Amino acid sequence: MHAVHLVFHVSQLEPAMPNSIPNWTQPPPPPVKVDGELGFKISEILDSKIDRQHKTCKLLYLVWWTSYEGTNEETLWLLATKLGNTVELLDKYHSQYPDKPSPLASV
Repeated sequence: MHAVHLVFHVSQLEPAMPNSIPNWTQPPPPPVKVDGELGFKISEILDSKIDRQHKTCKLLYLVWWTSYEGTNEETLWLLATKLGNTVELLDKYHSQYPDKPSPLASV
């Protein structure tokens, strides 16, 4: 399956409305059902790295969560073993960045 890229003309864009309530941030969305279990959806994989301090899995991915834009939880480093069913996102990331750490490079 190929990724679909949407293109919008600048005339269709509007500036985001800033939060008008001081010291308040929108809470993250509730978990969604992923393969029949509650979980959170990863929008994109942004980076990967090897962290030798982890004993079981040394490969980590920087993920961008769906619907978390503008929160402190928007991105997070996750162990490769915690990514769940993200095969398409991993394939896309590693095809775009073939020199970045991957499961084969972390052995």
